[in-house]
Amino acid sequence: MSRIILLEKISREADELARQYNRTKDSGLRDQWYQLVKMVSHYPEPRETPPPKRGRKKKLGKSATR
Repeated sequence: MSRIILLEKISREADELARQYNRTKDSGLRDQWYQLVKMVSHYPEPRETPPPKRGRKKKLGKSATR
């Protein structure tokens, strides 16, 4: 499944749980909603640009120290 389809599915389920919770005020439904919202954090937004690469620091010899 693509990321977008998966997030839409989770969003629909979370919306339905929110509607049910607003009708019933059942704490179990609230807990299920929070679990679904946590699942979304496992699918972060893709970056437009990759993070910068960090090279190794050059070690200076004793003669190069100040």
